[in-house]
Amino acid sequence: MKQEIYYENLPTINRNVLVVEPTEVFLEWAKNSPDDDMQLTLKELVADMTAYLISEQDADAESWLRRNFKTIFEIELDGWCADPSLWPKDRSMKTFRKFFRVHYCSSVIDLAKGPIEQEYV
Repeated sequence: MKQEIYYENLPTINRNVLVVEPTEVFLEWAKNSPDDDMQLTLKELVADMTAYLISEQDADAESWLRRNFKTIFEIELDGWCADPSLWPKDRSMKTFRKFFRVHYCSSVIDLAKGPIEQEYV
């Protein structure tokens, strides 16, 4: 039986989403990582991007990113290489923008059943 979705009273959550899309520059860095043993393509890499929930109070997502990009940068780098000494020395906003494209979503609609549970990486 197909589940019907009603467009009235959709369950939204009080978060915005920031999606980080790796670029070719990130891919080239990741391929040179000693932790990487695969020949990954950009298409494969982009098929599983990371989404970050941020407060809906941060209506100016770009301003939020300027304050927090270093944390996101390091999370993304750590996902490919656990040794920070092998990360790019220049981890400025300019370099972040070369490594990633960022997409913002101000509506988060929860179509799943059950409670949202926090898990820690």
